[in-house]
Order: sequence, then structure tokens, then C-alpha cells
Amino acid sequence: MEDETDTEPNPHPHGGFPAGKVFLSGIAGFILAAAINSGALLADAEQLPDSRSRSVSVAIWSPIEKIASTLKLTWPRNVGDFLLGRNEGEDQIDLRREQIGAVPQPSAEEWPALSPEKPPPTYELDQTTAVASEPVWSSGNPFTIWVLGDSMVQFFGETFVRMAERSSLVAATSEPKLASGLSRPDYFDWPARISDVMTEYDPDAVVLMFGGNDAQNIKTDEGQWLKRFTAEWEEEYRSRIALVMDLATGTEERVVLWVGQPPMRGEGFDSRMKQLNDLYRLEADSRLDVHYLDLQSLFTDENGAYARYLPDSSGKLTDVRLTDGVHLSHWGGEWLSEFLLDEIEKFPGLDGLWGE
Repeated sequence: MEDETDTEPNPHPHGGFPAGKVFLSGIAGFILAAAINSGALLADAEQLPDSRSRSVSVAIWSPIEKIASTLKLTWPRNVGDFLLGRNEGEDQIDLRREQIGAVPQPSAEEWPALSPEKPPPTYELDQTTAVASEPVWSSGNPFTIWVLGDSMVQFFGETFVRMAERSSLVAATSEPKLASGLSRPDYFDWPARISDVMTEYDPDAVVLMFGGNDAQNIKTDEGQWLKRFTAEWEEEYRSRIALVMDLATGTEERVVLWVGQPPMRGEGFDSRMKQLNDLYRLEADSRLDVHYLDLQSLFTDENGAYARYLPDSSGKLTDVRLTDGVHLSHWGGEWLSEFLLDEIEKFPGLDGLWGE
């Protein structure tokens, strides 16, 4: 007897998923894992020895961490760290940075030596332009503000511009440079850039914020290496602060605000930032036209300690810092921006820029 069972071949004898879907699922999983762990990866990048690889790593992971934290994608990592007792793991990170002993001598490829015949650059401003004693701000003649600095500016600069330009009398510009500072002019020459901005745009107010990448050994124009926070290092670093401040204060009418670093979660890093803040304050206090702004009270709890969550005006806890314990969150950026706008309005003739 013939077998009448349907013997038509199965078009998918092995089942499973198409290779394309498996590949896309793998890519999606990789992206999600990177987002979840972005805070830890950024923290690791920031604790690398000072080098070009550190600069590149910080530049890559900073925007990823900002997006992931804003979208609340980092909570699985935070919960896992908390359950494993790793929610305050900065001590291990600090030990990695503090193992620097003798001052290392970089390779010639990474740090090209300055030519002894080439004198150090000088910067001059054209201050011949007359400034009206009582300017009248309008949409056609707005009060201009420039915000310049390192990755801290990256995380609040756009928010500041948006809030400042709520007034039709104001035009603001944010210009951050990731992984930059005053210690590495070979990577990015801030004095040259500030000189260009002051001469070309002549802003009415300048907000400066540096330091996050500056607690490192520095090289003088003569090629000498100075170990961080030694007396010679402080003298050289203060001269760089002074140069930037003097370039920014082109006219008596210009408002110049130097923003100190906020408190940091890691004890070692926080201590280094406080040392830099002391130098910024000393240089600002020696100049009538530079105003130093301390952020310690703005981003600490009632005990004066670092806090990621702080109560807003209604008493609701607000996430003001990113998971890396360094940068400001979106809401922290709004807090700082509001603080800066209030400070600008304290200057004569500027109290009505953002309304009564």
C-alpha cells in the first residue's frame, strides 16, 4: 500500500532566525551595553594617564554618557553597583591616578620638542574700538555672551545659550573643547582662541571654566617638565591663568566671570580641583575686572558634601550630576545657567536683560 502522508519538503528544515536579524540584534545589544556602562567607561577614561589616548577616550565617552544618563539608560548598572556594594567606588579609581611617581618623559612622537630658536607666542588685542558708555540693547544690537572652556562647558553650554536667549536682547555662544585645558596648549591653544574671539567678536560678557583636565604635569615653553602642584608648577600654571584672564578683560565694560570647578565625588579628584580653584580665586582677586564664582554651595548637600541628588525650589530631589561623579546633568546645567544669569544681572545696567 502506498504511503499517502504529505511528503512535500519543509522550506525551512532547520528553523531559527535569518542571519541578518541575528547580526542586527548583536549590534543593538552592543549599543545598549555601551550605554548602560557608559558612566563607568567614562570614569575609566578620565583616570587614564595624561596622554592623547586619554583625550580621545574622554571625547568619545563624554557625549555617550550624557545621552545615556539623560535617557535613564544607566540605571541597571547603578542598581547592580549598589547591590554589590560598589556605588561608591571612587577610591579604587583614585589609586590608579595617584600611582604617578616620578615625572614621566613622553616619547618624541607624542610630545614634539619646542624649537629653541622659536620664541613663545604672544597675543595682543586690538582695543582701539570705542565702546559706548551707556549702550542700549536691542534685538538688532544684542548683549553678547561667550562661554568658553573644557568638557564641563560641553554639558551645560547649550542649556545656558537656550536660557540666555529667552531674552530677545541677548545673543549667546557656547564653545567647549573636550579634554582641553590650560595644561596642554599643544593639544588646544586656549590663549590663542580666546584672543581671536575677543578681537573678532568683542563680546559683552565672557564666561570661562577650566580645570577638569589640568591637574597634570605640564611642560614649559623651555621644554622643562614640572610635576603637578609643586611650587614651580603652581607658578607656571598661575601665569597661564593670568594670561587667559588678561586676554578676556579687553575693556572695562566687559563682564568676565571665571567659574570654579564644582565639588567632585572622588575624594582625590575633589581635592585636586579645590587646589586649582584656589589658584583661580587668587588670580581673579588680583584683578578688578575678573569675578570668580564658587560652586561649592550650589552643588553640595546640607552637610557641605558632594551630592548627586539635590532638592529643587519645591523640595523635589533632582538629579544634578552624571553618573561619572564629575559632569553636570541636564538639570545641573540648568541650575548653573540660572546662577550665571543672576550673576550677570548684578552688573550695572544689566538688571533688566531677562525681565524684572
